[in-house]
Amino acid sequence: MVRPASGQLAHEDDDDRPRVSPLFAQSARSVHGEPDIHRVVEWILGAARAVTGADHVGLSLIAAGATSSWQTLDRPIRPLTVVDPRDQAVLVPAARSGETVHIGDGLGVPAPFKSLLACPVLNAEQIIVGVLVAAHRNPDQFDADAQEGLSALGAHLGVALDNQATVGRLSELEEAQRDLVHQLQVAVRPGVIQVPNTELGAHYSAAEQGAPTGGDLWDWVLLPTGELHVAVIDIMGKGVKATKDALAVAHALRLLVLDGCPMEHVVARADRIVTQQNPDLVATLILTRYDPATGVLRLAGAGHPPALLVGGPDEIRQLPAPGIPIGWPGAGSETVVEVELERSQSVILYTDGLIESTKDILAGLAALERAACDTFGFPASQQARILVERALDGADRRDDSLAVVLRRRNPAADAPRHTLGPFGHRLSRSLAGIGLARDLLRDWLERLPAEPEAVADLLLVASELSSNAVRHASWEREGAVLRAFAEGPDVIIEVEDDGEGLTLPYLDDEPPDREAEQGRGLWLVHTLTDELEQVGSPEGGNVLRCFKRSVIARPD
Repeated sequence: MVRPASGQLAHEDDDDRPRVSPLFAQSARSVHGEPDIHRVVEWILGAARAVTGADHVGLSLIAAGATSSWQTLDRPIRPLTVVDPRDQAVLVPAARSGETVHIGDGLGVPAPFKSLLACPVLNAEQIIVGVLVAAHRNPDQFDADAQEGLSALGAHLGVALDNQATVGRLSELEEAQRDLVHQLQVAVRPGVIQVPNTELGAHYSAAEQGAPTGGDLWDWVLLPTGELHVAVIDIMGKGVKATKDALAVAHALRLLVLDGCPMEHVVARADRIVTQQNPDLVATLILTRYDPATGVLRLAGAGHPPALLVGGPDEIRQLPAPGIPIGWPGAGSETVVEVELERSQSVILYTDGLIESTKDILAGLAALERAACDTFGFPASQQARILVERALDGADRRDDSLAVVLRRRNPAADAPRHTLGPFGHRLSRSLAGIGLARDLLRDWLERLPAEPEAVADLLLVASELSSNAVRHASWEREGAVLRAFAEGPDVIIEVEDDGEGLTLPYLDDEPPDREAEQGRGLWLVHTLTDELEQVGSPEGGNVLRCFKRSVIARPD
């Protein structure tokens, strides 16, 4: 009696071989429902032996322009090993006819077998991409049912291989599209800029999944005066045309502010510039002028939702900047609003996609205010991302969504002079020793003193960097060392190991894929600090250094 392959072919006839008919239902699950092609081939080989009653089965997949590779179910037995089935005389009839060929005892059947079935595996273009073989030691062992069963398996395998090739091509296409989207986003959106005593963050989500751009855009630039210009623009429309219109408005605003146009006149003059070329363009916007030295921030708007001033977990207020949108009669700002940001206060600019997704603008604005308070202590880039994600969670995505966060991060007034020396701790080989390093570092940070929120972030950063160093250290020289020191109002964390050289991967504000096996630790370090860099070590190895700026607290 022939044993069914993996117990999956359970129906048998009187001759102890499974019937061919159940093969189709089982193939749907085991061949077309299985993403791993190696498991598909294993099932096919097992099914081929069970259906035909063969002593030995094998599959040769033929790569274009290359020699074939054989896979067998009985690895110790290799009587069918060939260089290329296209050069094997016994398989030529199958290749020529495109049909399963039954070859009995005679020329071409490899010893010690007397009977052989050869089934070509065809792709969608009817090109032979492989050969499925069943062999038996006795002559005349394969009847019409065996031949029909092997043909069915070969046909299923051909479709499965086509599907796998299609999935591979789609994956390559998706990767190319992601790269194109990234390049387009880099080209459209402003790059990261360093502003003294200031933290900036922005996050955008298009209304259409897969669309890289839309009508929501932000722009920021440092002016010759040292002030920061930030604009948030919302174009009526979607897609590439809306992006083009948004860029036209952003460039007009930047040109005007660089030319010294008074802030109260910028919107009206921008309206005349852009609508002359595009009379159908309609855009709401809000723009700010921020002085990092004094914390003074001025806002001018044009039909845009109010900015939010966040001063703490329970401190928030709206900053309306009334005006008429670009493209409407009488476009311009009604007034310029001025506020002075205190230390750690932030201003949130956004587009209406964040408050209209629930179809109730007042409820949406209230939800955004709660989210802004809940995330008050987050880094600006992550706060912007979370505000967008929370607003769109479970909502009807009808519009692009954008959030921009500007936070004042100036040093505390009358910050004490540092009397503590640098912190240093040599890590042990065991990851369990990182807990001791955290406790020692916490004591050092609290004695600086660093702000409580910053202490929590820095301890997590130190843990991630230390874990990374312990895993990569060779422990042949210095092993791994955790260091920390203060420079003015800033705290710097540094971890060194004596392992082989590593390249710091590209990190952005988007978290790694949930199924990614690596990258989350460094992404956390990147998001919780102001700067992460890799520096050289004269003794070799790896040194990662990160900066948390303006976190030395004011003395009680």
